[in-house]
Amino acid sequence: AASDVYKRQVSGQVTVRTTPSLSSSSGGSVCGSGSVTLSAVAGSGSVVWYSASTGGVSLSTGGTYRTPILSSTTTYYAAASENGCVSTRTAVVATVESAPTVSVTGGSRCGVGTVTLSATASSGTVSWYDAASGGNLLGTGASYTTASLSATTTYYVGVESAGGCSAATRKAVTATVTAC
Repeated sequence: AASDVYKRQVSGQVTVRTTPSLSSSSGGSVCGSGSVTLSAVAGSGSVVWYSASTGGVSLSTGGTYRTPILSSTTTYYAAASENGCVSTRTAVVATVESAPTVSVTGGSRCGVGTVTLSATASSGTVSWYDAASGGNLLGTGASYTTASLSATTTYYVGVESAGGCSAATRKAVTATVTAC
C-alpha cells in the first residue's frame, strides 16, 4: 500500500565533521627581490598553500611555504585541511620592499675648517660613515658637518628604510679642501 512507504525507517550512522581552521598565519618580507618564507598554523589538520583565493591546485602542504624568487609583493593563501574538509583560505602576504636610494651633495671650503655635506634619501634614515663598508658611524640625518679638515676627505652615505631594507652599497661624497 502507498501508506507503507511513509512508515519505513532508515537506520545508520551519521558522521558530523567540523570545518578545520587556521589558528594563525604570518607573512614575510625581502629587500629588493628574493624568496620569502610564509607560515601558518592549523587549529587541527594540516596547512595547504595556494596562489589563488579560490580554485586552483595546491602549491604545498605544511606549516611553512617558501615562495619562488619574487620581485614584487605577492599574496598567497593558506587553508586548514582535515578529513576532506577544507577551511576558507586566508591571505598571507609576501612583501617585497624596494631598496631605498640616496643622492649626495659634496661640499668645499678654502683652507682648514669644517665642511657640510648633504644627502637626500627616497625613504628611511641616512647614515654617515668614514668607510665604504664597515668603518665608523659618524652621524645620521640629511646633513653632516665634518670635523675640522685640512685636506680633501671622502665620506660615505648609507640609507635604511623603516622596514630594515638597505641600499646595496654606500655612496661616496667628498668634502673638498682647497688652498686659499
